[in-house]
Amino acid sequence: MAQPRRRPSGAKYTKITPISRGIFYPSGLNPQWQGVIWKLLACFFFASINGVVRYISGGTGQEISPLPSAVITFWQNFFGCLIILPWTLKDGLNSLKTKYPQLQTIRIAGAVFGVVLWYMSLAHMTIAEAVALGFTGPIFSVIGAKLYLNERLGRIRLIGIGVGFIGAFIILRPDRALWGSQATYQWYVLLPLFSAIAIAISKIASRKLGAHGESPKVMTLTLLFFMSPCALIPALFEWTWPTFHQFVWLGLLGLFSMAAHYSTARAYQLAEVVFLTPFGFARLLFSALVGFIAYAEIPTSQSLWIGAVIIIFSSILLSYEEKKFNPFKKSSS
Repeated sequence: MAQPRRRPSGAKYTKITPISRGIFYPSGLNPQWQGVIWKLLACFFFASINGVVRYISGGTGQEISPLPSAVITFWQNFFGCLIILPWTLKDGLNSLKTKYPQLQTIRIAGAVFGVVLWYMSLAHMTIAEAVALGFTGPIFSVIGAKLYLNERLGRIRLIGIGVGFIGAFIILRPDRALWGSQATYQWYVLLPLFSAIAIAISKIASRKLGAHGESPKVMTLTLLFFMSPCALIPALFEWTWPTFHQFVWLGLLGLFSMAAHYSTARAYQLAEVVFLTPFGFARLLFSALVGFIAYAEIPTSQSLWIGAVIIIFSSILLSYEEKKFNPFKKSSS
């Protein structure tokens, strides 16, 4: 009879526990670092979305019949709706009912226009430059929260806002981008900023809904389900039917979008915002890598990286201040 194999004395084995199908982490890993893994996954999926959009929107010059940004937004959310449809039907239409339709409308409209403007920027700018400017989002969220939610605007937040705008100025270099002999992108350099403002409006509406006690489940389903019909309105003004291979890319966009949002939600379930904020810089690194591998885009500009680091630092300051005045404790279970 075969003897059972014994573990050598002093040997240590790490138990591997699945946290999602196909993804594993050591069971002894701190929940904060589990959150980092999910945050990095979210950054990767967002970078992949940027790469696909840049291709099918004609930003690389490789697509024969590029799709308008609004059309891309519509189809991405349409396929996203198909993915979440089983969960919506399972819970019934009651899962989409809200007590605050006006706030939900503002929230969804802000998200739609934010995405459309973002995709327009990817059609005219390199991925790394657009992503770096997109990091200004927390700045506009803090300003809007002060104006409309009357949230406290302390000294650290004021410093963070000022530092963030300095970083954006370094990247934009308006003296070069908007006028003069070295003008490159012209007014398109402002699209990521306008996108950040629109998305900030959506986030402020989300905060207001949360303060009113709106269910997170309702907020998630309504955003994903209604973004598609809302995106159809601007898409009709420049409607173009995708080709077969573009439909494949659009389907991938819907899948990547759901994966990115799910990974983000899991990250913030496991770790605090302040701890995860610095790791958001990985989105710029992944985006630069996607641009380099897929389109040979090499972000060699020193002002891009210097400005991006400054904006990331400002986001850390803003997150720290929010944690300081809005602390929450995680369950130890």
